[in-house]
Amino acid sequence: MDEAARVILVATDLSPHSGGLFTIAGRLATPGTEIVALHVYTPEDYVDVQRETGMPIDQYVTNLRSEMRFQADQAGIPPGLVRFEVAEGWSIPEQILNAATRLGAALVVMATHGRTGLRRALMGSVAEEVLRHARTPVLIVPPAALEELQRTEEVSAA
Repeated sequence: MDEAARVILVATDLSPHSGGLFTIAGRLATPGTEIVALHVYTPEDYVDVQRETGMPIDQYVTNLRSEMRFQADQAGIPPGLVRFEVAEGWSIPEQILNAATRLGAALVVMATHGRTGLRRALMGSVAEEVLRHARTPVLIVPPAALEELQRTEEVSAA
């Protein structure tokens, strides 16, 4: 890969505060950096949507890309600076790690939900799993930091 070309992988779950990840990636990007946004859904996620709405898979994926585009737009990321990818898999951490390797990412930026106790023990932590197995730097942003970033962005936009 060209030394000037750098990839920042933004792994987003599309939750309301995850748009702040795009703001962070935009601040870290230097000339020549490409931001790649990735959302991973499980087959179960789509089956639930399909059962409720009858939505075809291609429309579901288009909607996920549109939501990422919206979050990037809200963060002020120029359209040519970011590429959007959607992946399906049972293991979300594995899909994120595979994308980071395939892209030669210089950095993975992702949020944590901050779960603790029994809920974390039962569900695990996507962020923790990515951090444990990553071969590239990972920036994990806690929910409170994303909320604060969103408040700061709203104030500066007003």
